[in-house]
Amino acid sequence: MLGDANFENYFLLVLLRLAGADVVFEKHGSRHIDFRCDKKLGKTDGLFVLKRPACPEWMSRTFYEQFTPKELTVRAIKSRKRIIMTTLVDDKRYTRAEINALYLKRWHVELDLRSMKTLMKMDVLRCKSPDMVRVQGNFSVPAGLQPTAGVDGSNGTDDREDAPGHQLQSDTQTLQDFHSLLLSSDPPAGVIEAMLNIIAEHQVGNRPGRSEPRAVKRRPKAFPKLQHTRPKARRLKKYQGKAA
Repeated sequence: MLGDANFENYFLLVLLRLAGADVVFEKHGSRHIDFRCDKKLGKTDGLFVLKRPACPEWMSRTFYEQFTPKELTVRAIKSRKRIIMTTLVDDKRYTRAEINALYLKRWHVELDLRSMKTLMKMDVLRCKSPDMVRVQGNFSVPAGLQPTAGVDGSNGTDDREDAPGHQLQSDTQTLQDFHSLLLSSDPPAGVIEAMLNIIAEHQVGNRPGRSEPRAVKRRPKAFPKLQHTRPKARRLKKYQGKAA
């Protein structure tokens, strides 16, 4: 399991190990690592023995005593400006370079989520209650992203072993291009087959180590945020613009 620094905590590591999963997370900011470790594997690569913290409020005392170990061995690897924490402690089987490369793939998850939200107009959710957010999400998901029967009688899933997950943006764009045809009362014959054939041809190259600036090009408008209903806002002076 890949994750950023928000997930690197003792009890989540324990729960994932109990589920049979290994993890590769970035080090949490509250954890100090100076590589004076319990077992040195390299200059900035080593094993650390973490002590079990006090029982958190959300965990029962019974589970805490019976299933959480008093110590947990993890591996820390420094990669450029970040430190990676992992339960893959065998440095012969899992080399430093392989773990670094694996963690870099986590960024594709961010790109996939961003592409999905942008293409489905979900980058800004205007609803405030959880129920209405779910409703907006249900209406925003294109019907084509649901599991559909393929032209060969399969379940429509992509069975290409080398298909990269970050080609979802291209696939979703194709669905949008076919959107009007799919919603027509009498779609042309073979339109679904043609769409699936186009999606099957999408190939996105492997771009390891790609990094983009976290900045926006579009400048914010110099207007106050609307914090009242429109009828009330029309009467408030704070929303009145200067006369032309």
